[in-house]
Amino acid sequence: MHWEVEALDRDLLHDLLMATVEPYVYRDVLAEVLADDPRQRDRLRAFLNRW
Repeated sequence: MHWEVEALDRDLLHDLLMATVEPYVYRDVLAEVLADDPRQRDRLRAFLNRW
C-alpha cells in the first residue's frame, strides 16, 4: 500500500508510527537514557561555556 505521508492526518500518522516502533522500544533502556539526559546537557553546557 502506498500513502502520501503529507496527506495523512497528523494524529493518524503519529499513531501509525508509534504502533510500528513500539515493539522495538526497550522501555528500561529508554528510561535510563532519558534519566541521564539532564546530566549530559549540563556537561555540554559546561563545555560550551569554556569554549
